[in-house]
Amino acid sequence: MKKDNVIEFKKPTKRKKPVLDKEGKSFVARLPYPITIHTIVDIVERMGIEYEGTVLPGLKFMQRKITKLEMEKDDE
Repeated sequence: MKKDNVIEFKKPTKRKKPVLDKEGKSFVARLPYPITIHTIVDIVERMGIEYEGTVLPGLKFMQRKITKLEMEKDDE
């Protein structure tokens, strides 16, 4: 076998753990820009938030209202 046919692969790098604050209660996250109501609802559903039972229904209501307005705007 010739040396030209040998493919060298890089070693996989170790994944970095999320950066936590000093108390270990929060971390840095990459978010899309611009942040939309859909992104906020997704974060709340996946990660949770304080008073989720109160906040999530309000966010869902706003999401439906915004989606409806966007659809009406597209129809014009």
